[in-house]
Amino acid sequence: ARAPPSRACPARERRSRGVRCWRTMSSSEKKSPKFLKAGKIVLLLNGRMAGKKAVIVKTLDEGTPDRPYGHCIVAGIQKYPLKITKSMSEKKIAKRSRIKPFIKCVNYNHLMPTRYSLDIELKSVVTTDIVAGSNPTARSNCRKDVKKLLEDKYNTCVKTGKNKWFFQKLRF
Repeated sequence: ARAPPSRACPARERRSRGVRCWRTMSSSEKKSPKFLKAGKIVLLLNGRMAGKKAVIVKTLDEGTPDRPYGHCIVAGIQKYPLKITKSMSEKKIAKRSRIKPFIKCVNYNHLMPTRYSLDIELKSVVTTDIVAGSNPTARSNCRKDVKKLLEDKYNTCVKTGKNKWFFQKLRF
């Protein structure tokens, strides 16, 4: 019940024409496209920050010696700004627009990517050694810088309406 020797193998025919068959692809060619990039908004699924929104600062696909798995550094909102109305005073608006940020190193398995992205430059502020290091003052200073950047972004968001979803508490 074998094919006659005159008929060539279909996979060989495709290869001779320059078409790559899935069986002949190397493992590097089979990789799915990279969609977890810096600036992508994600939801955290595990831990104390579960259900919080965050922005990817840096991705480490191959891992590091102390974390030998794919992970990323995220900066997110631990306490969201409160609702503001037109009748509120400037002082009250400023108080209700405060954000409490967090910085965290998270395994890819504990993230849920969203279709949204936030164009904010956090790479210079949040670095790998600050997140992984044991220096609490550097970490708190980094958190203060992130807080300032996120609050500035929120204040522009209130005026323009862009990225509004990121600054709202996730209802679930």
